[in-house]
Amino acid sequence: MKRSIITLIAVAMSIVAMAQPKLVAHRGFYKTAGADENTITALNNAQKLEGLYGVEFDINLTADDELIVAHGSKILGTQLDAQKDTWEQIQKVTLPNGNKVPTLREWLVEAKKCPNLKQIVEIKKHATPEIETKVVERLVAMINELGMMEQMEFTSFSYHTCKECVRLAPGRPVLYLNSSLSTDVDAEKLAADNISGMSYSMYVFMNRPELVEQCRAKGIETTLWIINHPELVDWAVKHKIDYISSDHPDKIGAYLKSLKGGKHQAKTKAKGRR
Repeated sequence: MKRSIITLIAVAMSIVAMAQPKLVAHRGFYKTAGADENTITALNNAQKLEGLYGVEFDINLTADDELIVAHGSKILGTQLDAQKDTWEQIQKVTLPNGNKVPTLREWLVEAKKCPNLKQIVEIKKHATPEIETKVVERLVAMINELGMMEQMEFTSFSYHTCKECVRLAPGRPVLYLNSSLSTDVDAEKLAADNISGMSYSMYVFMNRPELVEQCRAKGIETTLWIINHPELVDWAVKHKIDYISSDHPDKIGAYLKSLKGGKHQAKTKAKGRR
């Protein structure tokens, strides 16, 4: 009897470990002294964390055709626009915590030093589909030049951009982003267009959990964002979310590790908005 109980506990712990979502650092690990989001400092901080699957970062094309790493549209602490102003102007900016806005090339060169850490590049929406296609073409060309395609994953709120990523980087993960409860993009549509992931905000998935079930049935991977509290991790584990993105990857990573060790149990049940 004792041996059977021990075996059951071991099996249960194994299932919990397998069901855990993988952790992504949102805009790098910037919630620490001396860092700004989407900067080399934030990337370096993420590279030092154990158990991290990947780093998410944002890119924009400036008015003078430079691909830069910035969330946009406004550059932090300034009135400059990541798409409407020039790199010549933006490169002079010092961000609130003393960092500089990096170019895409600067980011990728640094990211290549840790090849096991995936780089999830969010391609921001641009003014026209033609510009978005140009951004994807330039991005893919630079990734291929640096020999980094196996390290890269792609994501965007623009469905056109996602389809261009599928076309120009075949076989790589492409995740469609959405934060609207009324979205009509479901797992069936993504599967039809060979888009491999659904990256929806916690407000969408937690109010429409049927989307998660549909994704699982269609083989579409799910990413939940932004997950900064343990009770949201509990929800993600319960609903078998594949990836979670966090501004606090150190704390969320520690909580995931504690769950794997069986040291903590969920104390609160996360609920979506009504």
